[in-house]
Amino acid sequence: MAVNGTDFVMTRATMADLDDMLAAEHEAYGGVDPWPRYIFEQELNRTRERLYVVLRHPETNSLVGFMGASFRPGIREVHLTNITITPHWQGREVGTFFMSYLMTLAKQSRFSRVSLEVAVANERAIRFYERFGFQIIRERRNYYGKQQHAYDMALILKNGK
Repeated sequence: MAVNGTDFVMTRATMADLDDMLAAEHEAYGGVDPWPRYIFEQELNRTRERLYVVLRHPETNSLVGFMGASFRPGIREVHLTNITITPHWQGREVGTFFMSYLMTLAKQSRFSRVSLEVAVANERAIRFYERFGFQIIRERRNYYGKQQHAYDMALILKNGK
């Protein structure tokens, strides 16, 4: 598949991708690791209600980014759990590709809502989500740690469209 004129390979993430995913997150978040390894292991093992995909450059097999989502059919909601793009590929529409892919899956599955959390301090990400129509629902104080607040954001999908 092509994203902004560049070909990539997208596959479902497996344990074989985990080291690359952790390295990408470490790099993308400036040396901070938002999720410990065991959380990723748990998420990757929950294949019925979770979907994690990786995007790789076909010539080098290097990880470009990954996205994870939790599917909650009982409440018809898809929850974006993680989206990480390596710094080299940021600003090149990879995040937009992942979000478009997730929105397509949600609509095809007749889900009515897409939700996520984002750090209040991450203004770039907030603007990115707002471009897709997400709205801030509430602030969650100390969600990521002391004085590290988050916004819950959501997008209502109209009649699965």
